Amino acid sequence: MWNPGGPRVEGFSNPLLVAVEALASWAGWSAPGAARLLGVAAGLACVVLVYAAGRPVVGETAARIGSVLTACSAPFALWAVGGLETLLVAFALTAGTLEVARRDGGRVLRAAAAFAVLPWLRPEGLAVAAAVVALGEVPGLFRAATRRRAFRRALLLGGIPLGSQIALEAVRLGIYGHLLPNSVLYKSGAGDGFTVLDKFLDQALLPTVLAAVGVLLLTGRARLLAVPPLVYGLGSIGTLDSANAYSRFFMPVWPLIALLAAVVVGYGVTALARRRRTVSAAALVVVAALLVLALPPGDVRSVHAMQDRYTDCRVGARESAIDWLLTTPPDTSFAISDAGLVPARAGGRFVIDDFFLNEPLIQETGRIPFRERADLVHGRAPDVLVLASRDASRFVGSYPTEQAIHDHPDMAEYRLAHVAVGQGASCRYHLMVFQR
Repeated sequence: MWNPGGPRVEGFSNPLLVAVEALASWAGWSAPGAARLLGVAAGLACVVLVYAAGRPVVGETAARIGSVLTACSAPFALWAVGGLETLLVAFALTAGTLEVARRDGGRVLRAAAAFAVLPWLRPEGLAVAAAVVALGEVPGLFRAATRRRAFRRALLLGGIPLGSQIALEAVRLGIYGHLLPNSVLYKSGAGDGFTVLDKFLDQALLPTVLAAVGVLLLTGRARLLAVPPLVYGLGSIGTLDSANAYSRFFMPVWPLIALLAAVVVGYGVTALARRRRTVSAAALVVVAALLVLALPPGDVRSVHAMQDRYTDCRVGARESAIDWLLTTPPDTSFAISDAGLVPARAGGRFVIDDFFLNEPLIQETGRIPFRERADLVHGRAPDVLVLASRDASRFVGSYPTEQAIHDHPDMAEYRLAHVAVGQGASCRYHLMVFQR
């Protein structure tokens, strides 16, 4: 529920993580803390998994290097502590893909179990698993000698994740009365072309180029490692660039990209080792790791600076807005778009989501144009409007929806009551609070 006592709404796309957070909260623990703990555990598990499960696929040397490159990604580490599902998806996707990519086809039930978790963590999970299974098993159906085995493997590898998806849809339909979470309706097809992909390539161009070369060096089933990154690349086209700082959308495939890049680095290391240049081989691995750590904008310094700016800028502004809201009567209603944890910390005050991402209405209307959102927000006559501005001295809407709300004729009923200023010289995020 978005509001206590309000209608049920699926404003999230990771039901498994939300369920864990709900259990943590019920047990008296911190829900965000539980999510961060899972993220850190999944990140560390990915580093181990790339080495342990990567050896049968790409060999000892590349697996070792891939594990190092996975660990040396600053954005990957950032999302490990982000409290989101990102690295849990990475672990399940990497585990399933590495199992299927083994020369002998791997252990079917283990891979199927990993793929079956994906739909409960991200909406695109089944599509990625289906692509890996199709490209890995369908070719065997056309050869008489392998047809029966390929059919049995495809049935299990595809059927178990599909059954998981069907179970999820049954739960979703029974609880919420729909088959797609709000975020899918809100974000799919709402973006600008290659924006999300361009952002990822800007931050990880060198590893991605090396990964493409690594695919050419590999043979047979090992090339299946390239399938999830390709699916994500295609899926990113036209997707709304929302909450995608440091390529959150692509982070689930980073371990596979790192492993493919490691194939190329490992090729050079092996060549040097044959010439008894052990020191040079080790130096090549160190240089590769340092490049991942040092090349902007995905380097450690840039990521750390972004995290500091976010804490001082956005979180600081939100904390100030919360402090002001808590001085209002408990029955005060307010509208906000870029909410963060403001609604959860507003003392139970009724909240309207300006984006309607957390409203069941979007299931009936589909994606709502921003001018219609402004009409709907003002039609509900909230006591307070919390609008994000790029300027602290005058209102410059951070989003078209907020600008439309501010420019609406009914805005004449509101006066500026508080400005929650984000901290930092480069901060362009401030929350202007308007009261009726």
